Amino acid sequence: MAINLISSIIVFIVSMGINFLLTPFILKSLGNEAYGFVGLSNAIVSYASIITVAINSVSGRFVAYEWHKNNIPKSNIYYSSVLVVNVFFCIVVVVCSGLFLLNINKILDVPPHLENDVFLTFVFYFINFCVGLFNGVITVCAFVKNKLYLISIRNAISSAILAICIVLLFYFFKPMIFYIAISALIASLFVFFSTIFISSRITPELKFSLFAFDFKSIKELFSSGIYNSFNALNRILITGMDLFICNIFLNANMTGILAVSKAAPIILESFVAQISFIFSPKFVELYSKNEIANLIMQSKLSMRITAFILIAPVAVFVVFGQEFYTLWLPFKNKSEILLIYELSLIVLLPILLISFVFSLFNLDSATNQLRRPAIANTILGFGTILAQIAILKFTNYGIYGIVVTAAIFYSLRICFFDLINASLNLNQSISTFYPTFLRLVCVFMTILLMVFGLKFYINIQIISWVDFVLHSILFAIFGYVFCLFLLFNQKERQSIMGLIKSKLRQNK
Repeated sequence: MAINLISSIIVFIVSMGINFLLTPFILKSLGNEAYGFVGLSNAIVSYASIITVAINSVSGRFVAYEWHKNNIPKSNIYYSSVLVVNVFFCIVVVVCSGLFLLNINKILDVPPHLENDVFLTFVFYFINFCVGLFNGVITVCAFVKNKLYLISIRNAISSAILAICIVLLFYFFKPMIFYIAISALIASLFVFFSTIFISSRITPELKFSLFAFDFKSIKELFSSGIYNSFNALNRILITGMDLFICNIFLNANMTGILAVSKAAPIILESFVAQISFIFSPKFVELYSKNEIANLIMQSKLSMRITAFILIAPVAVFVVFGQEFYTLWLPFKNKSEILLIYELSLIVLLPILLISFVFSLFNLDSATNQLRRPAIANTILGFGTILAQIAILKFTNYGIYGIVVTAAIFYSLRICFFDLINASLNLNQSISTFYPTFLRLVCVFMTILLMVFGLKFYINIQIISWVDFVLHSILFAIFGYVFCLFLLFNQKERQSIMGLIKSKLRQNK
């Protein structure tokens, strides 16, 4: 378990480091208009996942479940059935993507000089999506053998291949958007063939057979995973449609600006999701034992632990964000840097709030209450899209209208649904988690004001990456120290320090 966790963290850091280095390189090479189509094409292609996630999101669980029961034939039935259905999904994607590509200029605002480039970008991303459909279920080999570190190693190599291909193509040829899509496809093909190799070595009993296809098994998978499709739809509506709307109602240049401004907040959100998932097994255990009081206590503790990890770095980013973007994107003028910084802060607000409650989402699966959040989130997602369109059609708020509307709706969902839903899952008062949530908000505001005050009191001037890294680390340590005392009591602090010391002794 330790090697799986460590390898996952390392791969996450490596992937983020590659993205950190590649983003300004790509943006400088392509410009705002072209760069916007990188994020937009990924977002549009991801819409296809809505029809596939219902089955693919739960396929690994069913294959692994039967495997651990030593029911290998049944495991192979699930495995083979999902692979066959994914062939059908690929055909559907090919047909739909063909219709989309034939009408791309009628759907999107594509500058004339980018038409061929954008067309090829979508072609390669759609092919990449089809390849990726098969990677999920084949990867189950590592789950059933509890060798996730193999997948982490594979993903790290894949990220490196992606980066190397992009750099080489951009260096030796005229920079084009579709080079990124080609690089992504090459990386996905590596994942595909390497996973087949790993599967043949560690789970040779897991084999595909066309004759093992079972329609009843597919219906079972669909019934279990249908709510995941609703959640995927909601995520796309909240986080993926804004680039599409920006392109249609504004222009390609603004789409590029929005894509850049979302980069850092999205990284933070993915990190929060990774951290929060570690609490899930404990929640399931306590709920299965009907230890509700202990489960509530652990849920509140998980909120504070996640907040402790994130509050200080987020506060530092808010305070030094403009300097960060100035150093990260030195080829941008001051007005563009300010716009990107302001948009980032707006996008960051709901992500900060969701980080305080993200661990509570584990209660949905622990209690098997997936229907209510799926329906509520879908309604909220459509509401966000309609509000954004109305703002753009009837006001002059422009790109600010898009991000502010999304931030407001996202925050409303967190404050008036997610917290209440977590309480309802446990049959508790709807106010159960509000005191903890409000406390975390107050602690963040306190740390933020302290960091802001300290920055202006010392009159810090950041002109290099050395200055930025040094001051960020010092201010983060300052924030962590105060968070430790503001979020935890003496007994909890002693427990945390004892846990850290024990882990350090184990690693010696």
